[in-house]
Amino acid sequence: MEYERAVETAPPGWRHFTISDLGRLPAWVRDHELARIPHAERELLAAGDREVSERILRALFWTLVYHLEPERWDALALVEPIHPSVLAALPTARGRVLEIGAGSGRLTAYLAERCTSLIAIEPSTGLARLLRSRLPRIRVVAAWAEALPLPDGWSGLTAACGLLGPDADPTVLHELERLTEVGGEIVLISPEQPEWFEGHGWGRLSFDPMPAAPRDDWIDRFFGPPDPPHELVSRRITRSEAD
Repeated sequence: MEYERAVETAPPGWRHFTISDLGRLPAWVRDHELARIPHAERELLAAGDREVSERILRALFWTLVYHLEPERWDALALVEPIHPSVLAALPTARGRVLEIGAGSGRLTAYLAERCTSLIAIEPSTGLARLLRSRLPRIRVVAAWAEALPLPDGWSGLTAACGLLGPDADPTVLHELERLTEVGGEIVLISPEQPEWFEGHGWGRLSFDPMPAAPRDDWIDRFFGPPDPPHELVSRRITRSEAD
């Protein structure tokens, strides 16, 4: 998510964190995320600017949740199940499947039943721990979506839920294309601004939103109203794209 948009759309729970929490992130995560912050903002942060500190906390809200309080994300995922019609629309891939940003396994559990080999990419140690405990037979790899440690054309189906938007690093989409075999598909469930993908030639399916599962009040106070994923965009890789 582009920096300004991330600042503007941060859920209310960003106030739960303080700037000192950046120091609790693994160094490789902290360096990666701060590199996405505009240089001028980082300079003001180093100078102790309070307003900029708050902006950076808002921008890094999801990173802080994933890496420092993964149980909170897991609680949200449980009340935001993927729409059954979206799951039913996923391509059948009996071979190798790659999931990017697997989290605690909301989509992974479904994919694992439909293929012979599944690799789940998840950089958060806490979320990866939850994922391995639920699906011990799958391979979980810590990596960033813009630099995935797999060979060209490895996957017949490359999937992600809530991962990308039009402001994402273009190298991420290039990586997904690189890793997907000719004739294979990239499927993104409820990406940011699915209309952007539709306008750039991706297929799009949209289903009526469904209510979130019953939940504790703190989830709405922390994350805002839950929004179970109910859209899907997809693209098939052709030989010309792979060359």
